[in-house]
Amino acid sequence: MRVTKPAWVAHNAGEKKARCPIYSISVHPDGTRLATGGLVDHKVKIWSTLPILDSEAEQDEANHKLLCTMAAHTGPVLAVRWAHHGRYLATGSDDQVVMIWGIDPAGGGRLWGSEEENYENWKALTRLAGHAADVVDLAWSRDDSMLASVGLDSKVCIWDGQSFRRLRELDLHQGFVKGVCWDPVGNFLATQSDDKTVKVWNTEDWSLVQSVSKPFETSPQNTFFRRLSWSPDGAFIAASNAMNGPVFVAAVIEREGWASDISFVGHENTIQVAAFNPRLFFRKEDEPGRATASCMLALGANDFSISIWRNTLHKPLAVLKNVFTNDLLDLCWSNDGYQLYGSSADGSIVAISFTPDEFPELGAPEATDKVLSEYEYHPKYQRAGSVNPVSATASMANGFGPASTPSTVVNILQPRKGKDKSRRINLSNGQNPSRSLQAPSADPFSAPIQGFANASTAQASTARMFEDAHNAFSHGQNGESSSSPRAGLKRKAVLFSDDEGRAVRGRIMGSTQNGQSAPVEILRAPKLSIASGSYTTAGSATLPVPQIQSLIRASMLAEEGNGYLEAQNSSSASGVNKLVFARDDSHQWVNYLPSAILALAVTSTFCAAACEDGSVHVYTVAGRQLSSLRLPAVVHDIQGCNTKLLIITVDAQVRVIDTRKGSVVVHPTSLAHLLQSPATSSGAALEIKECALRPNGVPIIVTTEPAAYAYDRALAEWIVISAPWWFESSPLSSNSVGPMGSVDRTVRSMWKGKKRDAVGEWWDEALAMGHYESRIKACILLDSDEEYQDWLIQYVRYLGNEGFLERAEEVIQELMGPIHSFAAAVKWEAKIVGLDKRAVAQEVVETLSRTKSGQELAKEYGTTLKRIADDERWS
Repeated sequence: MRVTKPAWVAHNAGEKKARCPIYSISVHPDGTRLATGGLVDHKVKIWSTLPILDSEAEQDEANHKLLCTMAAHTGPVLAVRWAHHGRYLATGSDDQVVMIWGIDPAGGGRLWGSEEENYENWKALTRLAGHAADVVDLAWSRDDSMLASVGLDSKVCIWDGQSFRRLRELDLHQGFVKGVCWDPVGNFLATQSDDKTVKVWNTEDWSLVQSVSKPFETSPQNTFFRRLSWSPDGAFIAASNAMNGPVFVAAVIEREGWASDISFVGHENTIQVAAFNPRLFFRKEDEPGRATASCMLALGANDFSISIWRNTLHKPLAVLKNVFTNDLLDLCWSNDGYQLYGSSADGSIVAISFTPDEFPELGAPEATDKVLSEYEYHPKYQRAGSVNPVSATASMANGFGPASTPSTVVNILQPRKGKDKSRRINLSNGQNPSRSLQAPSADPFSAPIQGFANASTAQASTARMFEDAHNAFSHGQNGESSSSPRAGLKRKAVLFSDDEGRAVRGRIMGSTQNGQSAPVEILRAPKLSIASGSYTTAGSATLPVPQIQSLIRASMLAEEGNGYLEAQNSSSASGVNKLVFARDDSHQWVNYLPSAILALAVTSTFCAAACEDGSVHVYTVAGRQLSSLRLPAVVHDIQGCNTKLLIITVDAQVRVIDTRKGSVVVHPTSLAHLLQSPATSSGAALEIKECALRPNGVPIIVTTEPAAYAYDRALAEWIVISAPWWFESSPLSSNSVGPMGSVDRTVRSMWKGKKRDAVGEWWDEALAMGHYESRIKACILLDSDEEYQDWLIQYVRYLGNEGFLERAEEVIQELMGPIHSFAAAVKWEAKIVGLDKRAVAQEVVETLSRTKSGQELAKEYGTTLKRIADDERWS
């Protein structure tokens, strides 16, 4: 046994580059890569295992240590898990999102804003949004047909391994769910929660098979994870964070009958993670089978140690004490069964390597398949490896689709727009080749990566992965991915029968550039004097003017497409400034402006450029000019959303226009008073931290107070939607998914204060109701229907349980509207944030009926709502 702790494997954060905890670790199926997730830096890193396992290779500078850094998450990365076929990496984060990554062989290069260089480019292929709180653990089913995610919202989400649509949501846990694992046979899924249970679910109908609680009745709740593991022979589950009297143990839950009478004993503190070696063990004289198989288990605990067990022995094979200086957070085995990796809250990892001499009874991969086949389980769910016609349409809508021919492994997620710089097309001749809609004859992903790699096959397995990924990401001669079965098959609506005639779209203004951008430089400050400008009055607030840079680029949102708008400013104030719009990695049109460009905005419907002379030029994505505005002040920032354009000028004026209608959405209004320091502060001038625009045209301003405001057009005033007062005083948390939750988390991240203690009678009740009411109003203003419903239901539930029925009655009456017939039409809006008010009222009444004090009120208004629904005059 060899123990290695590579000091260079680290996640660093802050000015001092201090180590931050590594919350999760996972080794690639071919054993050549290691993925880690960081707490403070919010990054996923992929490391080469060669310099970890080989000291000579570590000294050779030709062997890259850090292969890739991915920074798409906006919160701590709590779980990283490779799919068994090795082509996907799934990551879960505090930002409530599961991210799916795939390798792009044509990518690489220096990470933006960092000294780190990516020798491999793992791209974020899709994000799975379904959780309302931290995603704590992930697990792929053995055949990669499904992915399970669990989190601090007490939910379990099941995702399809091909289309990544959500198949099921399980919500029977009553506490944070902190661990998940699949039955290797495929029949069950196990989850472990702070409600002190392990629940076993049937994967056919997702019914609850068993809830095991006895080993966890006295278990502590101070661990962040409860990572459990299912044995590779399917016989039992090893569950962490169990107790046997006063002793910390890992509980064994047997498949037959779900008994939990056996446990692994020996650690001096809470066991946080259990991980089975994926290979089975057989004595040399035994024929491989269920009766003769044995398993190896590694346990990691908060006593900073690791223990390794065989289920046929009464004491551990090895105990590694004080491996770390802080809690052990994750463990994983390599597929060949000889390496064990662990990560810790102290920011380091450990690699424990064994030799074939130490594991003489290690079975072949085929032996595991033979043992599992003895269960004779045949899943009803469509497994990866064949096309599921039911999900084909849904998958295409997400930018990837089924293979044209059956495949032996899971289909690879194909990005909407791939790129291969080595095959860039020169379109300067004005020709626009038509698209090829011919599907290839073979699926480039049909050759699977070897499931259980060893030293002799790891390189071949990796090479095959790169070759398959290259075929998926590369382009044919027409700029489409001609070798992938998922490229070019998505068709748009046909308005004419002559397909060939419609394929010719005319000239585009292609560029002869080689795509290599020069370093971005600050050229100069704009030629103006804000202090003496005609738009500046004494004592008024002014915002910073953007510096003139040599290169500026704004990109579309990922869901809108793969397009960007780029400005190339001249180094001379009298020079010509170039504006370029590119889509699908090809330049579509070019324009030239006489004034240097300060800021850009681009959406799927328009492009906008703000210039040094105070002008703002707006174009369609085809390059047709929609308007050319001349503002009374230079632009501080611009933002786009759908057809709306937000403009903030340096004189602290905000305006919103509809670029397609050519109309004003928000007339010029001042935000200067939002930047005045509160009386309780140090008096330092406030700044705009972020600005955003909602699809309904409502601008959002986040200041460094910290606070957030949205403009209410009906009142013609700014409304406070998030402020320090709620964070320091309200008992409510901010865990909603949507624009309001995002704003709350942004403001909270800047807040440096402390929670107040209750200072008066009815403190908690008054603050809770006020916070609910503030959030509900904000959700209406931001047109966030899901958040509105969530907060409204929580608010009504609170009112019913606490007995504040007069407020609950007002809510129902406002939603219910008039209950009498009038000769003249009554001005009453039947919808709120796009929802039918009376349908919402019915949901409110049903919620109230399940509260402590609201049954009678709910019964009364339930009857009234039924009469309204039955009366045709209100239909």
